[in-house]
Amino acid sequence: MEINKVITTEKLLQIMCALQTTLDINFLIENFSNELQSIIPHEYLSYKNIDDKINVTIGKEAKNKLVVDINLNKRKLGKLTLSRKDEFGESESEKIEYLTTLLQYPINNILNYREAIANANIDPITKLNNRMLFNKIIEQEIDFAQRYEQKLLLMMIDLDNFKKVNDEHGHLTGDILLKSVSDFLRKFMRRSDLVFRYGGDEFCIILRNTSLNGANKLANRIRRSIKHEEFICNDYQIKITVSIGLVKINEGDDTPKFIGRADKLLYEAKEIGRNSVITETP
Repeated sequence: MEINKVITTEKLLQIMCALQTTLDINFLIENFSNELQSIIPHEYLSYKNIDDKINVTIGKEAKNKLVVDINLNKRKLGKLTLSRKDEFGESESEKIEYLTTLLQYPINNILNYREAIANANIDPITKLNNRMLFNKIIEQEIDFAQRYEQKLLLMMIDLDNFKKVNDEHGHLTGDILLKSVSDFLRKFMRRSDLVFRYGGDEFCIILRNTSLNGANKLANRIRRSIKHEEFICNDYQIKITVSIGLVKINEGDDTPKFIGRADKLLYEAKEIGRNSVITETP
């Protein structure tokens, strides 16, 4: 099948222009889905890149799927999945195979951009994403979650009595403890979760497409595991606990409201005696 006979040059140029307007992967996939809808109707579209921990979903998954690998030269850029109730025809499969090639360079550019930004936004002690990157990403995540009515949660974690560690063992030992706790937190994260050092001894975790109940279980698992862990820092055996505040996105939330509620619950967890998780009541 000659694609240019069924997809006009004007339409191809329209799609290509739409894909060149952003360096945000969420909006790139959104633009592609919108442009694709008139050519191949679909109820669900997702883009996943396991290596770069990217998982963008639009709509609700249906019975029939069409999956396309996206590659550029020898670089694997991820998978695109379309889904709907009706089966996809052979001609539609050929069209999406072709149209997906239009995503190759935009996605490759975004991945390179993300890598460059990440290198500038890594906390030197913990090797986690830093607060500057958190401030950029949280606004994008809130906007995307509200636009597509998706779940988004924020977990704020603070080490209890961390100042005492610095006072008794020195700041170098404190830094080693922060790095050890950061590595410990990573063990609990899914590929789609984002972990940040928010500042001092405080961490933030952005959780996508997670229920409040599931996130609460995760928070308590983190709390219990850290409580029972013994961290070896500069030959010192250090035990520490954490306090956690957990909230979900609400309609009308902006960044200050969302972060403010999590911070408030974290403060309450501290006030009731530390080593606690306070989860927002639905």
